[in-house]
Parts: sequence; structure tokens; C-alpha cells
Amino acid sequence: MVVSAVDVITYVGIPLAVLGVLPTIYTCLKSYFTLREITKTLHRNGVIAITRSALLSGIVEIEIPRRSIIPLDRSDPRYFGLRETPSKLKGGTWTLFDWKEMIIGVKSYRLQYQDELVQPQAEIDFEALVAFLLDRGAVPHKEGWADLRSAGLWAPVGTKLLTSPVSTEEALSLAMSDDSDGKLSLSLNWNEEWDTRSKNSLPPYWVKVDAPNSKHDVIAAINLVDQARQEGASDVTRHDHGGFLDDDSVVSVNLGFNPSIRVRIAAAGIQESHFEADPRRLVPLLHLRSPPMSPDSTPGFWFSCGATALQAPQGGLWAFSIPSEILAIARQETVPCGVMVLLQILTDDEVPAWHTVKHDQEVDRLESHFKFTEQARKMNEENRLPPAQRDEARRKRQESQFLDYHNEMRRKLMRDEQRRETQIVDAVQSQRLPITVVVEANLKFLREKLGLERKPDVSGLLKQILYAMLQDPAFARRLATMLDLWKSWAQSGGMSKSHYLAVREDQMMFALASVVWAAMREMVSEPMGTVVGDLQECLRMWKKVRLG
Repeated sequence: MVVSAVDVITYVGIPLAVLGVLPTIYTCLKSYFTLREITKTLHRNGVIAITRSALLSGIVEIEIPRRSIIPLDRSDPRYFGLRETPSKLKGGTWTLFDWKEMIIGVKSYRLQYQDELVQPQAEIDFEALVAFLLDRGAVPHKEGWADLRSAGLWAPVGTKLLTSPVSTEEALSLAMSDDSDGKLSLSLNWNEEWDTRSKNSLPPYWVKVDAPNSKHDVIAAINLVDQARQEGASDVTRHDHGGFLDDDSVVSVNLGFNPSIRVRIAAAGIQESHFEADPRRLVPLLHLRSPPMSPDSTPGFWFSCGATALQAPQGGLWAFSIPSEILAIARQETVPCGVMVLLQILTDDEVPAWHTVKHDQEVDRLESHFKFTEQARKMNEENRLPPAQRDEARRKRQESQFLDYHNEMRRKLMRDEQRRETQIVDAVQSQRLPITVVVEANLKFLREKLGLERKPDVSGLLKQILYAMLQDPAFARRLATMLDLWKSWAQSGGMSKSHYLAVREDQMMFALASVVWAAMREMVSEPMGTVVGDLQECLRMWKKVRLG
């Protein structure tokens, strides 16, 4: 039987042709099922997208909107909640919370397999994101912020920036930069059990200043001492509890029921304030608001420094940053030990030797003895003279004695004045003490001077200082003047005589100023080595970040 060409085509060519089409059919079917699974996954994760498939190539094209997000208003009930159905896709960790959203573009993807599906990261203001998470209770991770500041975009993926308030699990960390377009890429994590705060909690950038207990109000006691001194009183009436105040005392820093005050501190200082019990009752605080073009060193500036030193180390977020030159002064040794002795806060035994020439009282006693012996000798000679000559000799001796006494008093005043000048010069040039030693001595001085039951601590006294600055404009200006004076001698190379005299005139404010410096000293252990400084610097370098 002869095989024709038709038979060859029928029995060989057609099967071969069918086999050649099978890969194309497989590709089309695979593309269809992949598209269907991707569509289901997108719908299941709440992602709105445009999908299409090139059946012959097996490529699935997806267009997903990229969104810009900002936190909800703090009064919104959803602010402290979680989204019911967050996306589980890679890049969708930002969907854990509800946000105000706005579409800013479209991200296109070309996929062959379902497991390649990702979600575009959302764009958010870095500061707003950190403030929101801190408001939820997240805790800054010191090492993470230091690494981000030093390494930037080259910091390792997974570096923790914020951690859980109840564990060390990361709440905000660095993510892969595949979808960041050169911006900082972050990943979010949160559990419902971590929510420990509510709308009644103090939000970031705010500080609450509580009224002091009247029985332990150091500032009020100082005001009473100053008032008594101005009135010429020799003593201040002390009450049974050992302090200067009783429960019914009202001074310039205590207004009625002493309400607590909330203050929002922005980069330029105090921005707004209101009473804790009634947010609608605003507190103007005009004396703490710096007018335009004013120098930095104002009562408002120093209040912001003190409030930052008190609250920022506790993990808060602060727009206001204590200038580096102020922190440098807090770390330096600025108060001469001799000045502390002249102010009678410390004794010579408690400080290093500082006198260049120390007055020898033995010489004065020996000189007085010689004069007494000479007077006795002259009186004995007078007694051996006849009566008429004795009276004349006594008259001349008394005249000479009076003249010598007058001249000696003038010389003594001059020597004492010269000795005091020498002491002041030696004191201001003496070895300087660290602020920790200065504040400890000043706290002991305040206790003894004011008759307090116990020595105040830096943190507790700083709270009283801040409250007094809010309530009493005169006190705020007085303390700011002393802090400016301290800054002046620290930056000019050391204390001068005029600085010492000013401190001696207002020793109470000097003691309170040392508390403010000590609080700023405790805030940092080395230049810009705290989480606050690193966090603020990172927020300055990256305004917008990608979250997902």
C-alpha cells in the first residue's frame, strides 16, 4: 500500500500541530487562573485595583492606587482603634489602622505568579506617623534611632525604631526599600493588647504641669522670705508643720484651687495651653510667648528647656529642641568652688583649696597684744610723774590714742576691702565644680534656709519651678534673668566679679537655676547621644516616608 502525502499530513502532521499548540493553551489557562486568584486575593484584602491579563504571554498586569495617609483626628473614635480587616499583603502593614487617605498616583505591577503580589506602600509624614504611634503608647528604641541617624538608608532592614509598650517587640521598623523610590521605607506592627492609652492621655508635644502641694511649695516659701526681707522683717512666722505655708496660704504662684495646666510646646516655644479639667478654658501665658524678632533667652525659652528636660526623657516627642550650646553648658563645670564658699553654701573643707593668700588671724592678735603692752607701759610712766605733768601726759596720750584708733580703723577698713576683693578674685578664678555638686549643695541650702521638712529633689522642684513660671510673670522673668546670667559667664570664659555680685543679690534664684541646669545635665550623657536628639534629627532629615 502506497502512503500518500495526504495520509502523512493526516496521521503525522495534525498530531504534531496539536502538540505545538498545547503550550500556548497551557499559558492561557495558567494566566486566567492566576488572574482569578489575584483578583480574589485583592478583594479579600480590601485592595481596589485594575487587573488585566495578556493570555498569550502569561503576564498579569495590575494597577493599584498609591495613597497618602495622615492620622485621624484625635477626637475620632477610630483613632485609638484597629481596622477590622487589614490587608495581609506585603507592603500593606499600614492598613492596621484607619487613616485619612488620598490617592496620589498609581503603581503598576507585572506578575507571572500569585505569590509575587504586593501592595504599594503608603506615603506619610514621618513626624505625624511617629507622633501617632507614640500617642498609642509605642516606646522609642534608643539604639534604633541612633543607627538610623548614622547609617540612614543603609541601616539594616528590621532595625527597630519604636517598640511595644508591653514588650520589646517592634512596632515600627525599617523595611526593604524595593518600593521606596529613594525614600525611607518602614514597616508597621501592632496588636490590640498594646493599646494602653486613650483620648484622656497626654498626647505628644504636650506637657502637664501640676500644682505643687502647698505644704511643700518651695517657690511659695521663697516668695515669703523675699517679702519679709523687703518689709524688713527679722524673721518669718513658721507653722507647725515645719514649712512656711499652711493649707490656706495663697501666694502669687497659687491661684485658688491650683488647677493643673496642659501646655503644647512647638519648635518656637509655647504654642497653646489650657486647664487640665476644662480644655475649653485657655490659658494665654502671654509672658511666656516670645514676640517676633526677640532673642532666644526669654522666660518662654527657659520654660521650654525645663519642660523638655523634665518630660522628653520619658519617651515623649518634642518639636522643641534644647540648643546644643545650652546642653554643652549643662555638661560643663561652670561654678567656681570659691564662690560657693563665699555664698556660704559650702565650706572650705568641702571644696579644693582656692585661697592664694589666706588671712592669718594670729598676726592680728599679736599686733593687738603689742599695742596693749605699749599702752600699759605709757600708763605706768604717767603714774610716776608729778600730778601736773601726769595730767598733761595723759591728755597727750589720749589724743594720740584717739588719732591712732581713727587711723587704724581706716587702715582696717582698707585692708578688709582689699581682702574681700582678693577673696572675690580668688573665688571666681578657683576650680570649678560640676553642676551635680552645685545643685546638691543648693538643695541642702534651700532646706536649711526655708526650714523645709526634707530636702527637695531635682525633678520635684523643677515641676514647682515650671508651675511658678506659668502662674507668676515676675518670677518667670527673675529666673530667666539668672539663667541668662549663668549662660553669659559660661560662654564668656568664666564668672566675673559682676556675675558674683548678681548671684549674691539673688541667691534663691541661683539655687533654682542650678536645678534647671541639673535637669538638662541629667537629660543627656554625651553630646546628642540621647534618643530625643537622634529622633529629632531623623525627623528633620526625612519629612516623608513610605509605610508598608
